[in-house]
Amino acid sequence: MRASAWHKQGIVVVPLDEIFDEWDRAFLSGIATKLYGARTVASRKSTPWSEGEVIDRGDGETWTVVASTGKSVTVQRSRDGALATLGQLGEGRP
Repeated sequence: MRASAWHKQGIVVVPLDEIFDEWDRAFLSGIATKLYGARTVASRKSTPWSEGEVIDRGDGETWTVVASTGKSVTVQRSRDGALATLGQLGEGRP
């Protein structure tokens, strides 16, 4: 799948855990943070989102998971109570 993303779309998928050179890891992490925002403890988990979990996307907004199913996660913005899905926010977990 990673090779296909590279060959077909020019997208490089590199797990930071597989980069052993500290400088290379910092460089790639910096690019990803600039493009997509800082990673949080919650975004690093590979388990499904759980109700009550707070998501800080690094943009000044925090969201709380209010419902979670196998296909969708509904979150509520702390500032005004607006509801959205993680799909609408462009978030997800591998």
